[in-house]
Amino acid sequence: MLVLNRWIPESPRFLLERGRTEEARAVMARYGVVLEESRQTDHAEETIATTSRFGEIRTLFRQPLLVQTGVVVAYGLAWGLVNWGFIAFLPTLLQDAGVGAGRASFLLFLSALVAIPGTVLVAFAYGMWSSRKSMVAYAVATVVSLLGLAALDDYRTNQVALVGLLGLLFAASGGVIAMLSPYTAEVYPTRLRGTGSGLSAGSSKLGGLLGGIASVAGLIGTAAGMAGPAVAVSIPMLLAGLFVATRGIETRGRRLEEIAARPTESVEHAAR
Repeated sequence: MLVLNRWIPESPRFLLERGRTEEARAVMARYGVVLEESRQTDHAEETIATTSRFGEIRTLFRQPLLVQTGVVVAYGLAWGLVNWGFIAFLPTLLQDAGVGAGRASFLLFLSALVAIPGTVLVAFAYGMWSSRKSMVAYAVATVVSLLGLAALDDYRTNQVALVGLLGLLFAASGGVIAMLSPYTAEVYPTRLRGTGSGLSAGSSKLGGLLGGIASVAGLIGTAAGMAGPAVAVSIPMLLAGLFVATRGIETRGRRLEEIAARPTESVEHAAR
């Protein structure tokens, strides 16, 4: 990424936000886009203008952005719980369930291969179908795979089902975190986009911290197998999916200015 960064263009919106108009024109010209002058102002950007980084953080937790901040944090927190509180412990959980260390590693390898086609679908579903529905679908798929693993009786004799469920889990949870970043960039106005992205990343790390210490670390010592940990981390993901379904914004086919200017109407549009 450090090498490729030289060829990655800066965001025209970022450049315009800082008055670097000519640089923005040059970037847009590379893609055949012409920047036109307009007297129309972006009232949403003016409304949320801030003077400091601390002010930007406070703005994320105020109306009209509070609800979407809750959606972003809940989704990131739930993913952190699943990824760092369950998936990271899978080798230990499999061994506790009676699967040998070598066999457990091989099964995880096969599951990762099975998950590859599912991850390819993420970009297509988010961009061509629906951003909000895709986020909900991948959250539900994560919950289904976790509950399937919890219900599986004998991991040693049901290894085909185990690989399938693990593959679904890897693909679904990978889709969750893959969609969180573009969604965050779309629901926040330009001047708050960096702060919002940092908040979403921080929420996923916080979920990992809580998952590793509280949700799973204690359960591993008290219950063999995956049932307890799988159910424990599936609940926050289910709640996050419901939150996105009821309060998330449909961003596909909508201009960023439209989303930023009327967040409440965007939610109502998504519900329809």
